[in-house]
Amino acid sequence: MSVVIPEQFVRALDGFEAVLAAAPADRWLSPSPCEGWAAIDVAGHVTAGLLVVEMRAAGRMLSQDDPDWREVAGEDPMASWREVRTRMTAELTPEALDRQVELALGLRITLRDWLEQYPLELLVHTWDLAQATGQSVVLDADLVGPALETARRMAPHGREAGMVGPEVAVSGDADDQARLLALFGRSPAGDAHG
Repeated sequence: MSVVIPEQFVRALDGFEAVLAAAPADRWLSPSPCEGWAAIDVAGHVTAGLLVVEMRAAGRMLSQDDPDWREVAGEDPMASWREVRTRMTAELTPEALDRQVELALGLRITLRDWLEQYPLELLVHTWDLAQATGQSVVLDADLVGPALETARRMAPHGREAGMVGPEVAVSGDADDQARLLALFGRSPAGDAHG
């Protein structure tokens, strides 16, 4: 029996991986659109997110503290990503996908439902990594639309918690990618507030 991992999650992982694979080796310490973060921090943060998915899928307790993202990224961020992605994917069994996990504020949801919303995180940080490493990226439009809807619900709470920067104004004819980035304090010009 095949395991049905949400397709949009896999596609968002693939999009991040493509930008990660194309990152020039001399750009890891280049600043990212998130204040105080370099490209290596973005790579480590997103890879650490997969560690959280892996732990939740395996039914293990999460650490209360964030890991050192540069340690997670390691000397070879691409190799670290692939290793963690492979382990995480192996844990995404049908039983794991149906397991209830607890998110912030006591919200309980199945792992599958959580992963269906996860592309939002991956898309925004794919753009961050592209900006930090001098790449141009057009995010998957089929993922951006649903992520924008999720972002409209989540960004105000993230802003209240100090995790999301102020929204950036965009023109009335802005596309969904620009609107998504703007909700998280980023502009297509590369400016960001966190």
